[in-house]
Amino acid sequence: LPSLTESSLDGRRAVQWLLGVILVVAPLFRSGKPALAVLALELLAVCVLVLVLWQPGRRLVSGWEALGLALLLALPVLYLVPLPPGVAEWLPGRQPYLAAQSLVEGATAQPIARLSLFPLETESALLLLLIPAGVFLGTRALDADRTVQLVLVLLGIGAAQALLGLLQYGASEGSPALFGMSLAGVPRAQGTYTNPDHLSGLLEMLLPIALALLFFSFGRKRREERRGWRDRVVFLSSVRGHAAVVYGAVALLLLVGLIFARSRAGIALSMVGILLATGLFARRIGGDNVYGPTGTVLALAAGVGLAIGLVPVLDRFSVDQAVADARWSIYSATLSGIGAFSPIGSGPGTYPDVFPAFQPSELGRWFINHAHNDYLEWLFEGGLLAAALMALLLGLYARQWRKVWTRGAWSRSRFVQAGAGIGMLLLLLHSLVDFNLHIPANITYFAFLAGVFFADPESEAEPVKHRRRRTPNLEGAETSPPPSAQARPGTPPPDQIRNPFLDE
Repeated sequence: LPSLTESSLDGRRAVQWLLGVILVVAPLFRSGKPALAVLALELLAVCVLVLVLWQPGRRLVSGWEALGLALLLALPVLYLVPLPPGVAEWLPGRQPYLAAQSLVEGATAQPIARLSLFPLETESALLLLLIPAGVFLGTRALDADRTVQLVLVLLGIGAAQALLGLLQYGASEGSPALFGMSLAGVPRAQGTYTNPDHLSGLLEMLLPIALALLFFSFGRKRREERRGWRDRVVFLSSVRGHAAVVYGAVALLLLVGLIFARSRAGIALSMVGILLATGLFARRIGGDNVYGPTGTVLALAAGVGLAIGLVPVLDRFSVDQAVADARWSIYSATLSGIGAFSPIGSGPGTYPDVFPAFQPSELGRWFINHAHNDYLEWLFEGGLLAAALMALLLGLYARQWRKVWTRGAWSRSRFVQAGAGIGMLLLLLHSLVDFNLHIPANITYFAFLAGVFFADPESEAEPVKHRRRRTPNLEGAETSPPPSAQARPGTPPPDQIRNPFLDE
């Protein structure tokens, strides 16, 4: 048993280090989009999966969560299963592709038919899913303290990306701060991402977590200490007060990075995140609302005021990309493709190869690699199966909020867990107008936040120290001596002795 415990501890430590490497490496090489960067992330994720699954006897996820994860990985596998001869001819939308294959000169044999129109792309999509699966299960395998340590690492990554974005905003074309990427004629913060909107996706995920730690740390004091307003102001000079200042500075830096990324969706969702975070945490400042109703009102007023103050920023500081005006045309063409391939879809990962058949003439000069709406793209590729899987995963997300939302004092891990849930919601909303969940770096971070959010809240609760009640010594009450008391010769029986130490 001791050796098994030590092995489990070493395994968790190794998983933590591997996850830390994944979080740091994920955005460095153009948000993980180059093939070598994706390969490195996949290999690291496989190492995490091996370490996690090597430890038997641990139940990391619930039954429904395991079902959702299994179906997520099984969906692309289903589209790679060979079909019996002649079945492909009956599948919707396949006839033009089968006719083109029959006209290829030199074709000695028909290729093996599968549900996916481009099996190689579906295989790539399946391998890419190893990254979120490994990160999610690795995060679930850690305890609360190790998870919070990785959260702090992630906040440092977000702050560094935001700071780099501010340097890029004042840089000129060809500046080393751009890492060889182009400004596309408009100065915008983009960090190591190829698209400022995807940097916004990272920052908006992290902003609620920074606010959660700020609300938890601000005014945090031991239960037995006084809680007057003067003591709470003096708190800022303590170590915990310094932590609150640091979290506030990180949140401000993330917000400024969102503004200078000049993404309409990013700025709007940052306003939503601020409102949700202040509404959720204002009644739990310090864990159990150490500032009372006055602190709650002030926090809500500050959050609403900050969100309102960002409205003119949304109008004056954001920009419209050229593709923004074409989004509705892309959506319309994507819906046509969904109808053509319904109810099966074209296959996971095949959208860039199949969409040109539905691309309207006004978009002919562009190569549309994504639908700028992750949900429409998944329906295009997976049909009703993808729709059912999305409904299941969103239902699990809503169900988890019932576990997280509890009354009473909250621990630090509960604050982080709720902040991760809000960050996930913001990226899910952003995916209505963009393709953040197709970017390897943001897929990695989203899976990490999912691992934090879906952890068991009860196992992370901090123990509550109950103060011993002072029991008055009433005349005639039956009392017993303390354990250390010993009977002396000639002393009365214990039930006749008044114990003077009961009031201590």
